[in-house]
Amino acid sequence: MMQRPCVSVLLTAVLIALLFGFSCTTSEGPELKGGVLATFDVQGERYSIFIMNSETIEQVVALSKGQSDARIPSGRLLRGQVSYHKPWHWYIDAQEIVMAEITIELCDGRPSDLENNLDYWIDTVGRFCPWSARLMELRDYR
Repeated sequence: MMQRPCVSVLLTAVLIALLFGFSCTTSEGPELKGGVLATFDVQGERYSIFIMNSETIEQVVALSKGQSDARIPSGRLLRGQVSYHKPWHWYIDAQEIVMAEITIELCDGRPSDLENNLDYWIDTVGRFCPWSARLMELRDYR
């Protein structure tokens, strides 16, 4: 009779571990590989981009070292929430991102502007290129 409660407790513990993310993850969520994670500040709002495009990785690394004037991240918008980009319900395509010195005004804004009018930004504008972006942190996952 004593074995039944122990088995129930063990099964419950295993189920809880599975339900609440007992897995191989980093603090950002699912394991990030093959790129860099760049975090930008735009007028007091932060957002992160995982970059896998090798040319753009070189550009953002140069920016982090003060060796580039291409400080505006410009990338294709996608719907959804990813672990490294919370609380936002959109993110930038990891392959389709470039660093620019100048961009058109249409894609300039704050992360909250996108969040508050997501359909317009994704379906009409299609890109995000905040002019006032400042690189705050760069983590290498290559």
